[in-house]
Amino acid sequence: MLACHVLSKKSMPEKQKFDARLAEGVAYFEQMLEIMPDDRTTLEFLVVAYDQLDQHEKGQKALVSLAKLLIKENDIAALTGLLPRLQESDYEPAKALALKVSTLTGPAPDLTPEKPKELSEDEKKALFVQSAIKAEKALGKMLKDAEVLDESGLDQLVEHLDATPLDGRMFLISALQILEKENQPLCERAMELLADKFGAPPIPLASFETIGPLVKSYPQDLVRQRGVVPFAKLGTLTLVATLNPADESLRAAVEALGPCRFFMAEPSAVEAVVDRTYGQGGE
Repeated sequence: MLACHVLSKKSMPEKQKFDARLAEGVAYFEQMLEIMPDDRTTLEFLVVAYDQLDQHEKGQKALVSLAKLLIKENDIAALTGLLPRLQESDYEPAKALALKVSTLTGPAPDLTPEKPKELSEDEKKALFVQSAIKAEKALGKMLKDAEVLDESGLDQLVEHLDATPLDGRMFLISALQILEKENQPLCERAMELLADKFGAPPIPLASFETIGPLVKSYPQDLVRQRGVVPFAKLGTLTLVATLNPADESLRAAVEALGPCRFFMAEPSAVEAVVDRTYGQGGE
């Protein structure tokens, strides 16, 4: 009752005059609304005026019309201010709009990519080995397509590669190494094909005996597991032997270490270099 008393400090005649003037204003803006149903100023006035005149139903309809117009205009700031009225409304269309406006005015979703989980050393080793196995299988298929290998030979090669442990301790993951141990003439045919196809001529790696420091300047996993052996320097250019010149990702990793030129070497010669450099078995 206190609130009513405070609001009623004006005399009753004064309040009646105020309501009458407000009603006249409402009538005018209602006529305007018929002419311009999307006039924002008119709708904003009517929402407030209907509330002042306790014309609840008309006020709710005007509120819904205003909200739809603001959505159409994509005025997020105005919608944010209007949202509490929509949420408090008992008018079903207003309730439905409240949900939509809440979605529009809510904080934007965080689209920042989640920081990748840091891989453990064991996981990094496993990924490296898996990548190597995939590349060597692709090399085997290339040899099959070139009719160096038959279907049975490719199957045997894949079986050997699939048996490779993923812990990173396996020395030399190489299709050519497997071929050399199983069928030396077949390995020589494969190397001849690859040398011509990828411009990586074969070299007698065994002739280069004092290359330990140069080999150790390269990442050990590239040397021990992929058979990448730097064997000479010509100014800033490094001459590098590889067992898979077809592996573009491997070539890119080596080229990232500095200017280089690729050659091929027999797998047994690569094994011998690793044994001399890191100890028996490449450990």
